[in-house]
Amino acid sequence: MRIIIIILILSIPAFANAQGWEESYDPNTEILIQGKVVDIVLRIRGPVVIEVLKKDRIYSIVTAPAWYLDQEKIKISIGDEVVVRGAKFFSRKGEIFLIAREIQNLSTGKTYLFRDEFMKPCWRGRGHHH
Repeated sequence: MRIIIIILILSIPAFANAQGWEESYDPNTEILIQGKVVDIVLRIRGPVVIEVLKKDRIYSIVTAPAWYLDQEKIKISIGDEVVVRGAKFFSRKGEIFLIAREIQNLSTGKTYLFRDEFMKPCWRGRGHHH
């Protein structure tokens, strides 16, 4: 388990630094998954990534910068059951991620939006708070 976490942490910088992930939302690749949050990867830069287990597969869900999650009081915890609507995105290394458009936290009953009706990030043009 520790090796898997280390591999995940090492793979995230390549994605987090990839140019254009914020603008890479393709509604044609949008899927809906339901599963349990098994890990949350917080980084100084780049988006917060949550790992969601659906049956026997882990999906890496790209949410938003940590400052935005704090500002909007978005609460997702390990063990939460969630429904994620997101678009598939491939990193430069060929790893697949889902860029979240919306996450419904079934454990808390709250729904969080990450993209507007034009698929642009909701944090675009907002104050950047650390």
